[in-house]
Amino acid sequence: MDLVSLLVALGTLLGLALCWFGFHYFGNRPLADPDGSATVTGNCGDTMEISLKFRDGRVIDTMAWTNGCSVSRNCVEAAALIARGKTVEELGRITMMSVMDEVGQLPDTHLHCAQLAETTLRLATESYLGHKGPIVVSGL
Repeated sequence: MDLVSLLVALGTLLGLALCWFGFHYFGNRPLADPDGSATVTGNCGDTMEISLKFRDGRVIDTMAWTNGCSVSRNCVEAAALIARGKTVEELGRITMMSVMDEVGQLPDTHLHCAQLAETTLRLATESYLGHKGPIVVSGL
């Protein structure tokens, strides 16, 4: 392999890495100055975070993040999606069953992902109601 081919290959890899970073950053943008936020780590080791932005008593924007598996990601994103446009009272009615209805059938070994998403959303709502800043919980 000559030097030019090596440089082209390295340039291509660098370009792909920069594209991946750009898509990842813009797809997972942080929510500026959230009104309620919670980060919860489950017994399984997965951590979920949900941030909520309110206007006129309704959720106008959400951010969801997890370091877990694809099922965890689907559940936390579904919880954040369901929360958009809801009032605090309506947020209180979102359960793990609501998340599972949005995501679809979950394997028995991953039902805890929907429960963790529900808990994270509930604590983010409590953070908003209590005006106490982000809530961080481990070992649920």
